[in-house]
Amino acid sequence: MWVTGEYFDSMRAVELAARGRLSTAAEPFARLDWFKRVWAHAAPGERPLIARARAGAAEAWLFLARTRPARAVATPGPHFARFAPIFLGEPDEPLQRALIRAAARRLRLFGLSRLSLGPMLPEHAALLASGFRRGGWTVVEHAAATSFTLDVGGRHFEDVWEGCSARLHERVATGARQLHVEIADLVTPRLWEEVELLGGTDAFLRDLGQDATLDRTLRLGIVRVGDAPVAAQLWTVEHGHAFAHWRAEDRAARQLFPADQLTASMLRYAINVDHAQHIDFGQGRAAELGDWAEERRVLRRLELFNPRRPAAWAPALAARATALVRRPQLD
Repeated sequence: MWVTGEYFDSMRAVELAARGRLSTAAEPFARLDWFKRVWAHAAPGERPLIARARAGAAEAWLFLARTRPARAVATPGPHFARFAPIFLGEPDEPLQRALIRAAARRLRLFGLSRLSLGPMLPEHAALLASGFRRGGWTVVEHAAATSFTLDVGGRHFEDVWEGCSARLHERVATGARQLHVEIADLVTPRLWEEVELLGGTDAFLRDLGQDATLDRTLRLGIVRVGDAPVAAQLWTVEHGHAFAHWRAEDRAARQLFPADQLTASMLRYAINVDHAQHIDFGQGRAAELGDWAEERRVLRRLELFNPRRPAAWAPALAARATALVRRPQLD
């Protein structure tokens, strides 16, 4: 099958080309609205570089950012959870590889010497590594952050909680009498003032909260000691999936474990009220998230070098040497 490749340098051009097909994914990080929000808060000087490969009704999209004349990275932003190719038209695995290879070849025409992609799930990293190698790139893979998830499998929260560790039960019980939890489904000035007191001053986060309020997918949790907020979390819940986008805790109150108390409440609400069947706690350290998740996966990062560009030779050798001596990241 003939595969064609093209690229776009604006979200408006992508919106016109996609004709609504990038707005229906179950995961919010694969929707055009998410990328538009990320780009609304991108750093000055970063420009979109979005590649699309097509074969019949099948498409593959790669959302990148050009940060320098010869370098591009996965779509930027502190709230960009993970990178992945977006496939439309349900291509099988051989066609997915062909689409990625076509996009990789196309990207070599833009004078790029290096691409940095990630963090991403291991299966996405393997697919992209194969496609870019066949597209003429040198590929170096590294371990990245750890992702923590929970598949509910039809259980109630009480069933999940019963299977949690004794140390987690002890932490949640520690501050139970002093901590008071509120879970809201809309942003109000009072609640957002408390979020900002806990460090949630990022404009991206405010936009996410406002958009999720309108979409009725927001779950904003605040835990207080008296009137003082000591922890906060922002989740969205839709299509049976719950995503933890942001969390914060007052260090001065850590002896009461407010973050654990809030996670327990958020999880109970997501499972028992929203009937979520998949919980994505995001990325972090095992000490913070490991007791809540039933699956942890070390994400991957790819460094891709264009051997036709002499400027890529030395960085490619250095990246390979680093990959050989670096131990896999576990937390």
